[in-house]
Amino acid sequence: MVEFALVLPIALVLLVAVGDLARLYITMITVESAAREAADFGAYGSDNWDAANRDVTLAEMETRACTASRHLTDYTYDDVLATCTNPSVDITLLLPDGTVAGAESGCEVADRPDGPCRVQVDLEYQFDLIVPLAFEANGIRFGFPESVTFTRRSIFANSDFLSTPW
Repeated sequence: MVEFALVLPIALVLLVAVGDLARLYITMITVESAAREAADFGAYGSDNWDAANRDVTLAEMETRACTASRHLTDYTYDDVLATCTNPSVDITLLLPDGTVAGAESGCEVADRPDGPCRVQVDLEYQFDLIVPLAFEANGIRFGFPESVTFTRRSIFANSDFLSTPW
C-alpha cells in the first residue's frame, strides 16, 4: 500500500503529461490543416488576386482558417476585428521568385511567362498546457513551459497556371 501511494502521484502526472502532448500534437495538425485550407482557397484561381476580388479573397481565406480551427481549446475570436486572434492569420502573395507581390503584381494573370504566383498562409497559435510540469531550482526553470507558441505555414501555387508542355 505504501509503494502504491508513492508511485500513484508520479504515474498520474506522467499520464496527464502524455495526454497533454497528445493534445499538442492534434492541435498542431489542426492548425496546419487550417493553414492549408486557407492557402488552397487563395490559390484556386489567379482571378482571386485581381483588384476587384483581392479584398474578398483575403477575407474569405481568414474566415476559412478561423473556421477550420474554431474547435481548438484556446481558440479566440475578436468580434471587433471579425477574425480569430488565436490562431492569428498572416497571408502573403508571393511572386515566382519568392518576393512579396504588390497590388499591381500581375498575379491575376493565369499564363504568366515566369511561372505562377504562390499563396503563403502562416497561422500562429498559442497552446496552453494542462500541467506545465516545471519546477525552479537556483533560479533556473526546468521542465515544460506553461504555454507553447508555434507557427504552421502552407504555400500553394496558383492552380490555374497554364504551363507549356515539355
